Amino acid sequence: MDSTTNESDYSLFSISQAAHACNLSRSSLIRLEEKGLLTPARTNAKSGYRYYDTNNISRILQIQKFQWMGFSPEEIISYYESGGKADGLLDGLEQKLSVLQQQIEEMRLRSHDVQDMSLSILNIPETLCCVRKYQGALIQDKYHASYDFFHECVEKGIALAPKPLFVINERTDYLEGKITSTPYDFYICIPVLPEQAPEDAVPIPACTALSLLVYGDYSSLNEAHLYLGEQVRKRGLTPAGYIRAIALVAPYTGKEINPDRYCSQLVLPVEEKNSSTAPI
Repeated sequence: MDSTTNESDYSLFSISQAAHACNLSRSSLIRLEEKGLLTPARTNAKSGYRYYDTNNISRILQIQKFQWMGFSPEEIISYYESGGKADGLLDGLEQKLSVLQQQIEEMRLRSHDVQDMSLSILNIPETLCCVRKYQGALIQDKYHASYDFFHECVEKGIALAPKPLFVINERTDYLEGKITSTPYDFYICIPVLPEQAPEDAVPIPACTALSLLVYGDYSSLNEAHLYLGEQVRKRGLTPAGYIRAIALVAPYTGKEINPDRYCSQLVLPVEEKNSSTAPI
C-alpha cells in the first residue's frame, strides 16, 4: 500500500475488487464513469486511484441489468436523476416489446413452409415511401419495376427503412370474380427513414384492411386475389382504396431463398363497419 493511502480507504474497495465482484474489466468501470453512469465513492487526488463502496457495487449491478434490458446510458441516467421514477423506462421497454413481437411474427412467417393462405382483419400503420408510377399487369412487370426503382433510390443516396417494399395496384377485376390481362397503373413504394426522407416522399396512409398472407411462390397469386375478392363480397365489406401487395419474403430479400418460402401479403383497405367515417 502506498504512502498516500488514507485509513478511510480500508472500508472501500479498489477498482480491481469492484471489477471482479461485477465480472467486469477495470476499463469497463472507467467507461461507466466516463458516460456519467457511475461516480466512485472516492478518488485519491494525488494518485488518481478510485475507490468504491457497496452502494457503488450494487449500482453497477443494476446498471448491468438495465443495459441487458437494452436501455441507453441516457435512459439509465434519467432514471437515477428522477429519483427512481421508472415510467420512462417502462415506456421504452413496452416499445421494445412491441418491436420484438413484430419480429417474432415475421420469423413465424419466414418459418412457414407449406403453400397456403391466411386471412385476417388488420390495422396497417402509415408508411413513408418514395413512390413511382408504372403500368403493366404481369408479375414480371412489377418485379423489374421494383428492382429498377430500388436501385435508383440507393443510387440517389436515399436512406431506406428496414421495411418490405410493396406495390399499390389500381385494379378491381378480382373484386368482380375475374382476372384480366389488361394493363393497369401500379405504384412501387420503397419505405424510407422519416427523419431523412426526401421532400417528395409520400405518406401511404394507415388503414383498416382485409389482409391475406400468401405462402409459396407466385403461381398462386391470381387464385389469392380471387379468394380475397370473394371474401370481400361474403363479408359485405366496402373497399376504401386500392389493393397493396407487400413483399414480406421475396427474391429481393435473398437470392438463396427457396421460392416455396416466399410470403406475400395482399392488403385491401376497407371501410370500418362501426364508423361513419371511412379511412383514407
